[in-house]
Amino acid sequence: MIVFVSGAARSGKSEVAEICAIRLSRGGRLHYIATAQAMDEEMEARIRRHQERRAAQAAHWTVWEAPFSSQEIAASLHPDDVVLLDCLTTWLAHELFFGENWKIDATAQAVACRMLDEVRAWADACRAVVIVSNELFAGGVPDDPGTFRYMKTLGLLHQQLVAEAAAAAVVECGLLRVKKGRWPG
Repeated sequence: MIVFVSGAARSGKSEVAEICAIRLSRGGRLHYIATAQAMDEEMEARIRRHQERRAAQAAHWTVWEAPFSSQEIAASLHPDDVVLLDCLTTWLAHELFFGENWKIDATAQAVACRMLDEVRAWADACRAVVIVSNELFAGGVPDDPGTFRYMKTLGLLHQQLVAEAAAAAVVECGLLRVKKGRWPG
């Protein structure tokens, strides 16, 4: 099962996704795929807040930090496990911009297809994959070709994942609004 959670930056989507993953785990192991890398002080502080929040929970998380091996994650999963991917936007940015993958539409789409296959492999190996992603489209699409290609690719990933998800929701100001399916838990 795939559960998709989106929202603006600092909307509360990670907390909502963590609660969802914990409820879905029903005693199975929890895996947290942390895609952010501390490139500056702001990101270091955000990562630290996420780590502190998880540490304060009763749940135990196996944390996979970027850069991670998708195949290693898939191989470690059991049928009762739940995976939380936080977040898709950062993972895609890393996959596209830390190389030349963003320059050609076909290459960017190939990266998105590979990522989609990796998420599907996780979902096939465990109870659920909860995916966190950012809504980046409210402010329009910039003229910069790299950013435009990134947003276009992210939009396609969102559409495909939501189409395959059992449930999809948007978090606004900490409030969950279910857009598809029945919210788990």
